[in-house]
Amino acid sequence: MTYLNLYPMGKAFIIGLAGALLFEFLGAPMPWLLGSLFAVLLVQLFTPVSLKWDAAFRNTGLVIAGYVIGIAFTLDALHGMKQYFLPMLIINIAFFGLFLIISSLMANRTKVDKATAMTCCVPGGLSQIITFAEEQKNIDLTAVTFYHVLRVLLIVATVPFIVASGSAVQPGTAAAGEYSIYLFVLLAFCYAAGMLFKKINVPTAFLLGPVFLIMVLNITGVDVPLMPNLLLHIAQLLIGIYIGLLLKKEDMKLTPKLIFYSIFSSAVLIAFAYGLSFILQDLYDLSFSTSFLSVVPGGLDQMGIIAASVHADVTVVTAFQLFRILFLSVFIVPFVKFFAGKESRAENTSLAGSSHKN
Repeated sequence: MTYLNLYPMGKAFIIGLAGALLFEFLGAPMPWLLGSLFAVLLVQLFTPVSLKWDAAFRNTGLVIAGYVIGIAFTLDALHGMKQYFLPMLIINIAFFGLFLIISSLMANRTKVDKATAMTCCVPGGLSQIITFAEEQKNIDLTAVTFYHVLRVLLIVATVPFIVASGSAVQPGTAAAGEYSIYLFVLLAFCYAAGMLFKKINVPTAFLLGPVFLIMVLNITGVDVPLMPNLLLHIAQLLIGIYIGLLLKKEDMKLTPKLIFYSIFSSAVLIAFAYGLSFILQDLYDLSFSTSFLSVVPGGLDQMGIIAASVHADVTVVTAFQLFRILFLSVFIVPFVKFFAGKESRAENTSLAGSSHKN
């Protein structure tokens, strides 16, 4: 964070806060996340105003969310996780099949290479997939970045409205904590846990580090104070501004057909998750908010903070989203990497053959 960035970051904060307050006034669901997100997104895309946001602020928001999620992990909650293994596996296999169909459709209709189409259509894993695409010479990084950023934006922007319309759970019904020195000391340790997890390359480290630290304290009988609602609102604000600034003007230079299929693929993923959530809800007697947030491929950090904010069962949501990250890292990414490498070798062989003939 440099002095030169303070002014554009200050503008981003003021715009995000104004958007949050406006959404709060309008009675929109999760106003502190959605209001800040939409405000900075619209200013960034449609005005010449320069905005910046340091990742440290986003990480602070994730630490607060991780703290809230960690409190929900009790021994009883952990014992209850075993019953969800089979649906976790089946749901991820179903999303894998959908991923193959959508990527094939995209490759045929937009004429991009299959490796790029597959990388674009992976259901989740923004940071992992963009890092993977950067390492592959035959993948269109601009298209992949746009697809996954847009997916995150669409899911985060629509999921709270879907949850609000389909669930009787209302934000603000849970007990709120009080401020204390002990609370802020624990938050400092949570941030340190996030830094440690980051150092050992754990995905969404600043969320999972606090989750595991608070979970361990919780199940070993250490007193863990509840989080004041205002701090959770601040976390939403910090994360909302960060997400809103992910999509940049230069990312909009793709062809209309590519932009259409990026929106289409994200809509199909959300609709598919919506249908699956009713099955999960009926089978395991879960609330709609819990089942939907567990299934939708929006990222552990985003779904975690939404779950904490609407008082869904964050232990179930976190378990499903963690399993999806594991499935993505162990199975889907290596599958796409193998396919991309195979396609690259085929192209090199073809080029070598053409060169030899000439």
